[in-house]
Amino acid sequence: MSLERVLSAIRAVLARELVERGLGVNETARLLGLTPAAVSMYLSGKRGGELVNVLTSDERIMSLIKSHAEMFADAAKRGARGPIDLTELAKVVSNILAQKSPEVELEELIQTRIRLEQETATRAMAYSYKVRNPLVRALFMQIATDSLRHAEILTMILDYLSGRLKADELGITVEELETLAQEESSMRESIADLYKLGDPVLRALILSIELDEQKHYQLVKTLQLTLRRSS
Repeated sequence: MSLERVLSAIRAVLARELVERGLGVNETARLLGLTPAAVSMYLSGKRGGELVNVLTSDERIMSLIKSHAEMFADAAKRGARGPIDLTELAKVVSNILAQKSPEVELEELIQTRIRLEQETATRAMAYSYKVRNPLVRALFMQIATDSLRHAEILTMILDYLSGRLKADELGITVEELETLAQEESSMRESIADLYKLGDPVLRALILSIELDEQKHYQLVKTLQLTLRRSS
């Protein structure tokens, strides 16, 4: 992020803060080295960009800007006319913006993965419409469906991490999960004979079923472990 962009956003926020402290538009413009028209645009929200919202939502940055606004307002009342050099303030703000918390990094990672899953689903769906072989079409449809389900799960995880989604008790017993795990295990064993089919597309479809059953088995066993630990 360029220093000039950060400077512009800081001027936008400072313009609002200085006017709130009793300075006029013209006085604020002189202090920040801007035109009165630019200050008016900052005050109306027509100028400053999305970065202004980022600055105002960060408590550390706003505390810093507010303290500078107090200092600049006092200086103006003592006769200072500006323009004030905001370069050092912009450097400090840039450093704060560069320091992402682990929670923010995780959220961005999940959001990126959601977008990739959605793009994959769209591409696989398009391929399914393109091919003529119904078996190959089924493979692409499964990829599309899986990718959409992944995006949905990741969205739920994001909602849970942000507090928008609450997770209650599992409401199922270890014994019930064990029954389900045994069923999945037996289905994996019975599918082995189907690999005798010679067609490679058929074998790919059989493999997709086996991998799903293996995944289901692992999911159920993980839930069992979670229940045992919580009991």
